[in-house]
Amino acid sequence: MNKEIQYKIYSGGYNNYLYTLIPENKKVLDVGCNTGYLGEKLIKDKKCTVYGIDYSKNAIDVAKKKLNYAKVFDLETYTLPFPNDKFDVIIFGDVLEHVRQPEKVLLLFKKMLNKDGIIISSIPNVANINVRLSLLFGNWNYQQWGILDQTHLRFFTKKSIKKLFTENNYEIIDIHSTPGFHFIVLRYFKILKYIAKMLCKVYPKLFALQFIIIARSKK
Repeated sequence: MNKEIQYKIYSGGYNNYLYTLIPENKKVLDVGCNTGYLGEKLIKDKKCTVYGIDYSKNAIDVAKKKLNYAKVFDLETYTLPFPNDKFDVIIFGDVLEHVRQPEKVLLLFKKMLNKDGIIISSIPNVANINVRLSLLFGNWNYQQWGILDQTHLRFFTKKSIKKLFTENNYEIIDIHSTPGFHFIVLRYFKILKYIAKMLCKVYPKLFALQFIIIARSKK
């Protein structure tokens, strides 16, 4: 799918789970910032300074009006977008699964972290129960968004996500999960939504939609 069309699918909002994990008054790099919704909220509500990069020119044209600085950048050039800058927080919000060599990206961007800087990354969980049930019946159907987004190049489980970070010289501080057990009936019954959240908490490997990793460079 053309990148100038794809960005529109994700341009209408931000990941609130990521937002809640970012401290106040930090210098932040939002990798894959899209049109800048998350960064805009961090600037307004948490007094952060936010830089953004995205491969879509159309998205960056919008983001420039919201963020402190934004530029078009392709991660697969494997270069640093701001070689003279250091950041307190680098966000990879549903980004690493879109590149061929996420290992190389993580190693490179480590150079942009401050001494006590952290990376916060959300990555879809391909071992989610909905995907497993589809596979049980012989189906692997790509979609416009979600775990089987047709633009995903890499797929991860909780185990392989941990391996991705630890083998590239990161220390994982914490791992969070977001509920991903979605059937249409859940929209109408609050108790079922609560059950879905509890299932995710008890057995995230099966019921998480995505994992959110907070990591720092190993000392």
